[in-house]
Amino acid sequence: MFQIGFLEILIIFVIGLIVIGPNKLPDLVKKIIKLYKKLEIKFNNFKSDFEADIGSEELKKDIFNELRMEELDQNNQSKDE
Repeated sequence: MFQIGFLEILIIFVIGLIVIGPNKLPDLVKKIIKLYKKLEIKFNNFKSDFEADIGSEELKKDIFNELRMEELDQNNQSKDE
């Protein structure tokens, strides 16, 4: 999801140590990670519910079949020429 490198993590950690302090930083990091995981789970649940409601599997199959038929039609046309 996020593409954060080692240098960015190190800078965030140093700023966190300066602003929050070494005693409270581990607790804050744990809370942030828990919040992130909860949001990720809720988003994934919403996404799967939404996909189930609109019937995304059927739509994917239909689109795949249409693309395959177009490909076959193009191959047949190129053979006829």
